Amino acid sequence: MWKKTTAVLMICILCISFSFPVSNAAEISGTASDVTNYKQISSLVSDTWESDYFEKMIISPGSDSMEKDGEQESVSDEFNVSVSKAKEITKTENSMDSYLDRQDGIYEVEKNDDGDLEVTAPYQTKRIIVENDNVEDTYGASHVYVNKANGETILQYDAEEDTESAFEALKQTYGPSQCYLDKVVSLDETAMGLPLSQEIVDGVDSYSWGNDYMGMSKLKKEAASYGYTRKVTVAIVDTGINTSNRMFKGRTISSQSYNFFNGNKNVTDVFGHGTHVSGIIVDATPANVSLLVLRVANSKGQSSMLTIKTALQYAIAKKSDVINLSMGFIDANADLYNYLDSTIDKAYEKGIPISCAAGNQETGGIDVRYCYPANYSKTIAVSAIDSSGRLANYSNRGNGIDFAAPGTGIISADYKGNLTLRAMSGTSMAAPHITAAIAYLKMMQPNLSVKGVCRELELYCRNLGAKKYYGRGCPILTNLFKKGITNKKYIVILKPTLSSVSNKGSGIKVTWKKATGAASYYVYRRTNNGAWKRRAVLSASSNSYIDRNVKQGKKYTYKVRAYNNGIFGRFSSEKKVYRLKTLTNIRVKNTSGRRAAVLWKKKTYATTYQVKYAANPSFNKARKVMIEAMKNDLNTKFEKWYKAGKVNLLAASSASPEVTKEWEAQIREEFPGMDVRCDDLSMGVACHIGYGGLGIGCSCCPDAALD
Repeated sequence: MWKKTTAVLMICILCISFSFPVSNAAEISGTASDVTNYKQISSLVSDTWESDYFEKMIISPGSDSMEKDGEQESVSDEFNVSVSKAKEITKTENSMDSYLDRQDGIYEVEKNDDGDLEVTAPYQTKRIIVENDNVEDTYGASHVYVNKANGETILQYDAEEDTESAFEALKQTYGPSQCYLDKVVSLDETAMGLPLSQEIVDGVDSYSWGNDYMGMSKLKKEAASYGYTRKVTVAIVDTGINTSNRMFKGRTISSQSYNFFNGNKNVTDVFGHGTHVSGIIVDATPANVSLLVLRVANSKGQSSMLTIKTALQYAIAKKSDVINLSMGFIDANADLYNYLDSTIDKAYEKGIPISCAAGNQETGGIDVRYCYPANYSKTIAVSAIDSSGRLANYSNRGNGIDFAAPGTGIISADYKGNLTLRAMSGTSMAAPHITAAIAYLKMMQPNLSVKGVCRELELYCRNLGAKKYYGRGCPILTNLFKKGITNKKYIVILKPTLSSVSNKGSGIKVTWKKATGAASYYVYRRTNNGAWKRRAVLSASSNSYIDRNVKQGKKYTYKVRAYNNGIFGRFSSEKKVYRLKTLTNIRVKNTSGRRAAVLWKKKTYATTYQVKYAANPSFNKARKVMIEAMKNDLNTKFEKWYKAGKVNLLAASSASPEVTKEWEAQIREEFPGMDVRCDDLSMGVACHIGYGGLGIGCSCCPDAALD
């Protein structure tokens, strides 16, 4: 029996360009593979950062003396008042609060345990981050940046008052755990010794006594002979690096390194902290350990939580093996801050350890639970010891400490010269020793999980005393290469992504994206609503399977999981399909007017049939005409907006999803680096031209945005 249907062929293409101003928002979207989105976010920080930003002022009551982010200043100079007026307004918490209420900006005043007044300005960056990439109401944001890769929206405002009101409204909608203020943070203080001549210490196996103490000087010599030459990438989220220092000679500094504070590729260190940290890692490891340098701070050691988070996201996207974060946020309420948690969770899931400094205090340290993100369970918190193996008096401590490592009097590269070294002390120096130790483990087993990393390090730890001071102890890795990885079950096995389940002539084809850590793949099937059964075991090189044992009209559901050395990863999502054979004997006949008859042989169990049609699905010539017209408009009518980066491209379609996707991809290829938004043509236009229309346009900010 033959079935007849008709299709009206109204195939046309819209060959026009259009534009309109966008006054309130510039939306930027990207994917994890699109580096541009991270650079755009860092540019936002750079463009809006002001020189007078601060993390905290600590003011002595009734005096003109205060400390602003670690530097001594006077209240009278800060607020442009007389000394007597300064002493008056700082007399009590209430008087300080009352005075600041009359100033520009929004301040918060609290009295700490020492009786000092702590002043913060939580809204000074005028920026809010919402962990949702579909924020419907931005409450007057001047700029909106959508980071699809990490499911977040960044909102920039023009005034602190607007930021405060928007923040309260957004918390009501999305919850307080999903909304964050982009706060200013300052690098933790470290003790800096005098610069040293490099020649003084030349000839030793290691500049840092810590590398000898932990056995890494020996590993550095032996790695190649044991065959451990795999390239390992260490991401260093810090103040940058002085690559001219002789310690970095012959070491690979990744071309993907980036300055997230200034929004450019200049990662030169102008503070000194990052160079010293980087030098410790280089000193402890062989040349196959490369550095991904991610600068997040200015010359004062200041940064913002968004800057740090973006750098961490970037390090994960670039598949770093380990991340060093020798910085943190110290506050009595640090346990309430979870701003980086979702990013750290992603690193943890992918088996990327984050080695964190536990933090320093002048005398006796404080509990590490007040230092974020070292206090988070999925980071590795490192306390500092001296050369005798005792906890350094400045080091934070507590039950949250994971490991101890050398941190006192550590010699490493100086940021001001190519031959000079510097001795520094702090938990910032201890963390990179653990980072270097992890780099060796990743040489041996790249898929080792964070849990596995901690377990392996623990096996080599020297017990130094109480856990609240030293955690599991300090790893002594002298025999690491001889013993090897002791438990291969602690590896990262990510779940595969099921791409498609579709009918083919020979059966049903199941396709998936490969998963990290997979040695093989197990394919499972359920018929109708029956029990799950294993259908196939395939090698790690496979990403598809054709199930030939299928029957017409039955419903089949599939899922896949990875396997490695006795361990299964999580199941993929499920996809179902009805087994239907491919239609045959399809014919098309002309009928009267502009009509055509499509005929085919009916199939058993088929309930509906879908007919797709196109006069010329490629429209190559018309597409080229539109693209060239848009390029001409960008270089003429919209030149000033285009050069200023204020133009977004718009793709429009009334065609099939397949043609629409192809059209959007072609635009992205022709206009690299530009943001492209795609949507259906308006109802009025689509009804006029019919099915199959394609269009290209642009949106640009008004003149005022360039003033």
